[in-house]
Amino acid sequence: MHPVLDADLLRTFVAIADGGSFSVAADKVGRTPSAISMQVKKLEEMVGRRLFERDSRKVSLTPFGESMLPDARKILEMHGELWGRLKTPDLEGVITVGTPDEYASAFMPRVLRSFARTHPGVQVNVICDISTKVRGCLERGEIDAGLVTDSDVSNVAYYRRQVHDEPLVWLGARDGTAHARRPLPVAVANPTCEWRRRSVAALGKSGLRHRIAYQSASAAGQIAAIAGDLAVAPLPVSLAKGDLVALGPETGLPRLGTYAISFIARDETDPLVMALADHVATSFAPAGQAGLEQVAA
Repeated sequence: MHPVLDADLLRTFVAIADGGSFSVAADKVGRTPSAISMQVKKLEEMVGRRLFERDSRKVSLTPFGESMLPDARKILEMHGELWGRLKTPDLEGVITVGTPDEYASAFMPRVLRSFARTHPGVQVNVICDISTKVRGCLERGEIDAGLVTDSDVSNVAYYRRQVHDEPLVWLGARDGTAHARRPLPVAVANPTCEWRRRSVAALGKSGLRHRIAYQSASAAGQIAAIAGDLAVAPLPVSLAKGDLVALGPETGLPRLGTYAISFIARDETDPLVMALADHVATSFAPAGQAGLEQVAA
């Protein structure tokens, strides 16, 4: 019989891979660095391979460790879903969630897939709009919960839980030339969009000549302009996939920093809402890490 891979060992393995050090992983999983070292030793003995390369500055995955990481994430995701089904009473009902469309395309499929497996009796309806309008819908009682850009809900009286953060970057077409044109053609969202405000301010501060070439109420319109190499756009790094690439500082474009996403809800005593909040938080982590790996590549 094969030895049993303890979920705690895999959780530590993923935490080290994500954090790049034993000390960061120790803080994340609530263990001491020496305990983390012992767990790594045990896991490496079980698989019969070295999983990490260590030097004085950082810890990195070996080629075998890199090949094992995606499977470890899947096992932990399934483990969490199974544990959730065992611990959570059967829930039934309908919940309506608002989200910007860029979150709907990048993150919600993972969230909804996980939630449906754990709570098959719950129907989740999703509406898409910009963060400020999602917040308004929640305040008027038109939705039960929402995903919003954190800066749009800095002062709220209802339940708020930050579930994700990642770099905001300039996206362009793979092998495109839009980033080199002057004035720089930029595709943006509505004037109330935080990403638009931040990118325009960064361009102004850098002195880079630019023009608003395209404006769209949805990220889909911005992505269409990028894919056609008609413009660049300020968007989350997790959208850098396929023909869309993150444009680094070597292009001369200013850095945009990071942004955060919060889960908001009117009633934190509603078991449907809180069950969904937990799934959102756990589902975002692997998606966000994939985005960070893309921008570092």
